[in-house]
Amino acid sequence: MSASFSERFVEVARVPAVGRGALSERTIKTYRHWLKRFFLHTGRKPAAQWCGRDVSRWMFDLKAEGYAPKSRNQALCAVVFAFNHVLHLDPGILDLPAAERCRPTLKTIPTREEIGRIFAGLRGQSRMMAAVIYGSGLRVQECCELRVKDLDFANLTIRVHGGKGGKDRLTLLPMLLVEPLRRWVEWRAALHGRDLAEGAGLVDLPGRLAGKYPQAPRELRWQYLFPSAAIRAQRRWYAVPEGLQKALRKAVAAAGIVRPVTPHTLRHAFATHAMRAGNDVMTIKDLLGHESLETTMIYLHADASRGVSPLDLAPAALERRPSPLALA
Repeated sequence: MSASFSERFVEVARVPAVGRGALSERTIKTYRHWLKRFFLHTGRKPAAQWCGRDVSRWMFDLKAEGYAPKSRNQALCAVVFAFNHVLHLDPGILDLPAAERCRPTLKTIPTREEIGRIFAGLRGQSRMMAAVIYGSGLRVQECCELRVKDLDFANLTIRVHGGKGGKDRLTLLPMLLVEPLRRWVEWRAALHGRDLAEGAGLVDLPGRLAGKYPQAPRELRWQYLFPSAAIRAQRRWYAVPEGLQKALRKAVAAAGIVRPVTPHTLRHAFATHAMRAGNDVMTIKDLLGHESLETTMIYLHADASRGVSPLDLAPAALERRPSPLALA
């Protein structure tokens, strides 16, 4: 895949257009991965020569290689996006494998006690990021890209700009995090002051704001709340998700939890525990930034607390003598 096509794809994907929002950086990375795979499958054919037959053959080959329906659908979306919005070509009617039902995977929701044990194994920035994701229901990338100005302590809200699908929203700022985050902002201000003194302290702004407000890239309010450790080209970027993932894996292992727990699991835990706390499902939908209520229900279906085991409703006569199921 040529460098010019790759650059053009990224440029188009980052800009909203009629009928669609901008793609998230994670989606762009995933789509580029599939487009490279497609390019190799065509025998390194230039993108301008791609056609619908190439796509059909690739889809059948992916199925023959054992790729799951979700993966094949993701690959198809990447190629169709490139045809429609980058190449402006019509792939025609595609001959595709028969559609298969995608069974939703059962989500693992840690208990509040387990989350407490996990947090006990986290330190510094990783601990604060995990607390914001769990306490506010943010996506991992949304947390990484928070800026200092997105915290509203007076109204106990966090502003999410350009979330999934390019949408903005407000979510909760837990009262328990107010003082820790105030201290964090003080630390962030001190770090920014040091960067300025050393001739750095710049930050990239969204859109054309840098041209409209020339001094804004050096202002504290625009700095990323959770910064990277390194400075490049006078800029301190935001912390990447991989750093939090690595720290969380270690904390989960130290807590003795054998079930998989990722940063995104904390967002699922926010939804489930928020429901148990008495929030209605529409409120949770808005806080999570979902367009469809069906998407929110995926986050809630693992809530086993909604059921009652018949064993817990044993007759009084059974309760008076030892149960044959009692543990020794």
